[in-house]
Amino acid sequence: MSKVKTNNLLTPAQAAKDLGISVATLRKYSLIVEKTTENSKYFERNSQNNRLYTQKNIEDFKEMVKLSHGPKMTLETAAVQIYPATDVKPEADAKQSDEISALQTTVAKLESENKKRELTIKELQQELTDAQKAKEQLQAELATLKQQAEEKAENTDVKKDENIKERVNEKVNDDKKGHWWNKFMG
Repeated sequence: MSKVKTNNLLTPAQAAKDLGISVATLRKYSLIVEKTTENSKYFERNSQNNRLYTQKNIEDFKEMVKLSHGPKMTLETAAVQIYPATDVKPEADAKQSDEISALQTTVAKLESENKKRELTIKELQQELTDAQKAKEQLQAELATLKQQAEEKAENTDVKKDENIKERVNEKVNDDKKGHWWNKFMG
């Protein structure tokens, strides 16, 4: 036969026999309970990872089956009435609280980074404004230098023109004096 009761825990075969069902049906009931409670470790387990059942578990299974025979009831809806998921709620609430805390930390970090980026953008905008002002000043200086260069070039051209005229006139005057026929005629 199967193992004897150990510490008031029943093996699946013993529990199924007490309930008058098969081990497969007991497994189905157990899965429904674990799903309803959202706790896959709801039942004790032995070293081979087989579920072990208490007398209270057997009584709860009987009540679940009895409720499921009512109108518009299933094993799942009956299980919800017998096995409220509140056993897991504190863990879920703690987990949710941890997640919220982590998200709040992340949001705070992102806000901080966003403020730093906004400061950087403002600094870069100021640098850009300063660079544009410097560019405008340089363009004004360049325009002034071009104008001065043009004026100087004009003055230089006028001086060159006058210089050329003087040379031409000197040459012409020299030519009048020393032209070859003036030597013979003179």
